[in-house]
This record gives sequence, structure tokens and C-alpha cells, in this order.
Amino acid sequence: MDLLSDYQHFNAVMLRRRLNREFPAGLQEGAVNYLQKLSLHGRRENTLRSHRNVLLRFTDYLFSVGVTDYKLLSADIVNRYVKVVSCNYSNSVVRLHYSILLRFFQYLAHSGYKETDLSLKMMPIVKVSASARIPTTLDLSQIESILASVDRESPQGKRDYAVLMIAVKLGIRTSDIRNLRPANFNWEQHLVSFTQVKTGEPITLPLPTDVGWAVIDYLKNGRPVSDAPEIFLRAVAPYVSLQNFDNILIKHMRKAGIPLDSIKHHGLHSLRHSLATHMLDEGIPITSIQGVLGHINADSTQKYIGVNVRQLRSCALEVTD
Repeated sequence: MDLLSDYQHFNAVMLRRRLNREFPAGLQEGAVNYLQKLSLHGRRENTLRSHRNVLLRFTDYLFSVGVTDYKLLSADIVNRYVKVVSCNYSNSVVRLHYSILLRFFQYLAHSGYKETDLSLKMMPIVKVSASARIPTTLDLSQIESILASVDRESPQGKRDYAVLMIAVKLGIRTSDIRNLRPANFNWEQHLVSFTQVKTGEPITLPLPTDVGWAVIDYLKNGRPVSDAPEIFLRAVAPYVSLQNFDNILIKHMRKAGIPLDSIKHHGLHSLRHSLATHMLDEGIPITSIQGVLGHINADSTQKYIGVNVRQLRSCALEVTD
């Protein structure tokens, strides 16, 4: 339905998922050279992946509307693409696309692929303040229902259960779960250590026994044979690193009968928010929660106070006539 809607409103089709994606002919050189420049400047792998994914979507769009050379690119086409993205993605994703395209258009102009700098002609986008957003959380009974819905006998179920347990018990970001490797686990000392993708900071967390056994069960009895270094892989060939982790939670919310519209954010990040909220509800100090979540700034952790309704109720004054 999204594809049909895009075609109806913008006369273009946004390809959302495809393995082994390549840039369209005529648009490949500029995009590849831009990514190589970022790599030479020491950009991290996660940053390069984000830029590549955005440029793949953008060049797919250009190809679908008949643009096969950056010299044919116009401000009108660029701004129509911004509208397409705005209709399909959250504000944060739209801003990511916007910032990457700004830099890309500057590169095209400075490198001779385009005579004019289209970054100067992009339509503005509305910026939503992060402080205005209240984190989405699931209560304990919902989380228990989600975990109980997993078929732990199947290989895919073993993978899904391990991913959900890591998100529920440790609150690790999706980008860090994606990058986990066996070497990150110290089974003897019951610890998991890794460098956070978002901050570049190392973190070590205690590994609960049930989480450890879930990971071991997947590694021994569910993970396909593959040369991929990451722990969590696709359940069907090609057995490469799993990318769509949010779909795991969405699938099992549906199995558990939890309406998707009951929470604002359906991704694994909602489990990270839920962990912080439940810890706060149990009276755990905000500084301890900050350490678990790997926040550099305590202000990032402080926002979870906003959803602790139970504690807020204890502060409420009685209404008198």
C-alpha cells in the first residue's frame, strides 16, 4: 500500500528492502566516490552504512523518475524526494536523510558532478524537539506475553528469544545488538563488553544467567553455519548479519495480541525505554540507570522520569473544594 501511495502522489516507487543493492547506472560513480571520501576521512562503519543506505534510496528514486545523471538533477526533483521521505519515515529519519543529502549535494558541486549546489535550494523541514517526545514503554505483563509468544524450539525462535532477552534485560541499543560477536561475551565472569556504536564509548554489563543461556542456545542449536562474524543472522539464505531487528518485536507483539497502535514506537528501542522506566519505578538511582544504558550525559537518562507515572502520582496534591 505504501508503494502504491508513493506512486499515486509522487509518480515514483520507493524500494524499501532489497538484498545486494547497487547504485543505478550513471549515478554510481558519484555516490561511490563520495563514500570513499568519507572512509578516507576516518568515518566509522556505522556512519558509512547510514550514508550508503540513504544514497541507495535516493538514487533508486532518481532512477524511477528517469534521472540517470546528476547533471539532470533539479531542485524540484530533490524537494519532491524530501516530500516522499517525509510521508514515509519518522521525523528523526527525515532529518537524517536531509543532513546526508546536504553534504552529498555539496560534494557533487565541489567535485564537478553538478554545476550548482542543490543543498542551497532544499526545502526546509520541520524540526521536532527531542525534549517534547515521551519515550514509549511496555509494562511487565506485556513484556512477559511477548516473550511467551516465542517458539523457542525453532531456530528462528531461538534467535528471536535471545534478541528480545538482550533488549529486555540489558537495554542494549539495536545497533549494538546487531554488532554483537561471541568475543563480546565473557562466559566465566558473566559479562558482556562492547563499544557502543552511537557514542564510541566502551561499556561492560553484567550478563544475567537467563540471557546468557538464551544466547548459548541460539549459538549451539539455532544459528546457521556462516562465515559472518556477527552472532545474529538471517533465518534464511543468504545467512548474513540480520538487519531488521525491529520486526522481531513487531512480530511477537502481534502473536501476543498486543495492538501495535497501543505504543508510539514499535521498535526494540521501546524495550530499552521500558527497562529504564522499570528500574526507575523500583527506586534505582538515575546515575545507576545511566551506567546501564551507557549514556554519557545524565540529561539523556533524565528524560525517563517523564514516564514514571507511579512516582508522579505520589507527588500529586489532593483536589479540594
